[in-house]
Amino acid sequence: MSRKARIGVIGAGWWAARVHLPNIAAHTHAELIGICDADIDRANKAKELFGASMATSSYEELLKQDLDAVLVATPHNAHFAPAKAALDAGADVLIEKPMTLDPAEAWELVALAKSKKRNLHMGYTFPHSSHVQEVRQKIATGYIGAVRFATGLFTGNIAPLYRGNVEIQAEEGALFVSRATTYSAKSSGGGQLYTQTTHPVSTLLFMLDVEAKSVKGNLDTSGEVDQSNSLIFSDESQYICTVSSSGLMVDHNYRMEEYRVIGEEGFFQLDTRSGTLISQRKGEEIKVHPQLNTEDANPIKAPSSSLITTALGITDVVASGELGAKTVDILDGCKRSSERGEKVDISRKNM
Repeated sequence: MSRKARIGVIGAGWWAARVHLPNIAAHTHAELIGICDADIDRANKAKELFGASMATSSYEELLKQDLDAVLVATPHNAHFAPAKAALDAGADVLIEKPMTLDPAEAWELVALAKSKKRNLHMGYTFPHSSHVQEVRQKIATGYIGAVRFATGLFTGNIAPLYRGNVEIQAEEGALFVSRATTYSAKSSGGGQLYTQTTHPVSTLLFMLDVEAKSVKGNLDTSGEVDQSNSLIFSDESQYICTVSSSGLMVDHNYRMEEYRVIGEEGFFQLDTRSGTLISQRKGEEIKVHPQLNTEDANPIKAPSSSLITTALGITDVVASGELGAKTVDILDGCKRSSERGEKVDISRKNM
């Protein structure tokens, strides 16, 4: 294919410079047209580093460039406006996690993408893993029978960011660091819920293909933002799914990314850190699936690659806008439940 997708990136922070920008710049089917960042000096530096055609501090200016697709990697609380503007401009859009902080805004973007006939992606990496996709496909075909229980445990050494210490990103070799408030201020969507818990929630939703109706959650309130949390969500059949998450691990190399899905006829045991998957069906021996390497277990380049190839009609959307909005429903429900001390209804008709 000779045609290349014309890509614009809004937000040139830590993750964009570490993963998205180098991947887009090196991608066979992509042309990096422009980079927008509120810090024009950073936008200009990123332009030079990654070979973009232009740099600007105005996403409105970027969106005048006849783009096929736009990647939004701004701080958590600043996703909605540029994503909406990009969809209105006729571009496909990828939004970094979390999609938005407000469920109504998330579903507005889903509806807008549908009305504009544009692809809307989420920046979740794990749905692109072959293990996660295999579990999803086998659950859908009844491999373990009706699912009755699922759980996710997701931990890491993220707490320094919740204290505003973004210099640890620079110490690890990052080209740019995040704003301190991105992770340390409630108003920005800082804390474990929107930074890390969004991963196991979205991964479980993707594998199970369910829609939560209620949530009971609890957030650690000992600091400015939550550093640990837990939640339970269920669908109309009272199917139970639990998620526990913490940023308080001492060593990120020993983080936990573990999932269990139990059905009437079998189970899955998945670990996305170690790249392992075990399954069993009633009457059969335990099956140990081929182990994935780190890059395949958590394919961090896949979201931006998918944005490019989907815009060109080569592939389909994997981590959809609907997945992002359903995840925001649960995260927001967990926060409200923790504040109220009771289970909350997150059915769309009640939101």
